[in-house]
Amino acid sequence: MPRGKERVYTGKALQINNKIQDLEAELKQLRADLKVAYKEQLKAEKAASVAKEKADMEKLIKAIKKSGKSPEEILAMIEESETEIAEGV
Repeated sequence: MPRGKERVYTGKALQINNKIQDLEAELKQLRADLKVAYKEQLKAEKAASVAKEKADMEKLIKAIKKSGKSPEEILAMIEESETEIAEGV
């Protein structure tokens, strides 16, 4: 809320004031566009992450099936490997 009397611009001052108002409106619109674009970016990144995780899981399942070992055998191998790493072997 402006204090006192409202300013009335004429001539060059009016042109500058109009340009400022136009730029402020454009900045407001660009900020809104940026917010929307960022939300779309986050959605795309999340979708890519989910797709990569799914592809990785499919690779693991394929490798397990190809190995001919049961899931229990593979889990035992992983646990054994983790134990060796923890012991520093």
